[in-house]
Amino acid sequence: MIVKDERENLPRCLASVQPYIDEMIIVDTGSLDNTVEIALHYKARVKHFTWCDDFSAARNYAITQASGDWILMLDADEELVVNAENWRSRLATTPEVLAYWLLLTDTHQPLTALRTPRLFRNLPSLRYAGRYHEHLRYDNQLIPDNLTRDLRVVEILHYGYSDEQLRQKNLNRDIPLLEAIRQQEQLSLLLLGTLADAYLRTEQLDKAEECWEEAFNRLLPHLLSGNLPESTPRLPALLFTIGAYLLHQQQDYETLLLIAKRGLEWFPNYPPLCHLTGLTLKELGFGLGASAYFNLCLKMGVDGSYYRKAPFDKRFITFLPAYDLGLVYRGLNLLQEAKDAFELALSFAPDDANARENLEAVKQVLNPCYPTN
Repeated sequence: MIVKDERENLPRCLASVQPYIDEMIIVDTGSLDNTVEIALHYKARVKHFTWCDDFSAARNYAITQASGDWILMLDADEELVVNAENWRSRLATTPEVLAYWLLLTDTHQPLTALRTPRLFRNLPSLRYAGRYHEHLRYDNQLIPDNLTRDLRVVEILHYGYSDEQLRQKNLNRDIPLLEAIRQQEQLSLLLLGTLADAYLRTEQLDKAEECWEEAFNRLLPHLLSGNLPESTPRLPALLFTIGAYLLHQQQDYETLLLIAKRGLEWFPNYPPLCHLTGLTLKELGFGLGASAYFNLCLKMGVDGSYYRKAPFDKRFITFLPAYDLGLVYRGLNLLQEAKDAFELALSFAPDDANARENLEAVKQVLNPCYPTN
């Protein structure tokens, strides 16, 4: 792992991984606290790397220090959870596999688990690319799916930051770094979306909108032609934010429906896009059409068939589609269906006042003798 000033997190991470590995390599990028001493206490090999605003450079330096056949890459604010003690023996049974996908779950945010390639062979052809939001590449290309596998018996817990810590990280590190890269080269769609998110979290909506406008203009030829842009796992999230925060606010429903159409062609199992499509149809007065998309969101939540390469708020597969489905059914005077939908919404969020109020109103119509508050 690469670290800087991680005395609060590092002991938990190293303690969780220590029983399962042969060597621990900690690359420090300039800690001013006792991070290095903690790493040495856990018998880690500590190396030092001069920070150069390039996460891939630091990670690739760490890789060159490893002597084992396999590399497990973690961050200090993560914890390894092992559900099968013999998991390492499984690696030898699949000689064709270059990397394994692990599920990463955020402990502080209500997000779905992220599927991320953190366990991979120690090969010169496997290296990270990208100065920020670095990603693992094979011969500088995406790793082919047939050379990867899921390893569900090993998981990662991400402890992350509080809202205020995240805001300060955006202000003091992420935005300056991304803007510095932006001065030197055109940001990728991934990083442009990341910069927009950072501006949104720090209440700089005008700057976020500038990023979304630029991203939309670059995406427009692809939206019109149907040709998928250069693959990035977080593209569906960018399409959603452009639609939800830019086009929806502008009430540009024609363009919003274009984004929804193409987005679901490219990523049919990404619930936020599916919900946004339903919401747009609902606002345009196409209630039955909207209901199909809300039901699809709920179905993906039940059977787990949703997109896992970009985490999203779990409410997109629980409360939000159930509540909006109730509103659609109530508007269509399908009252029993509305009652069922609002009850489902309340099963996910029992204290939601709007869902409770709508449920009570529907019950009153269905049964005039139903007592009111």
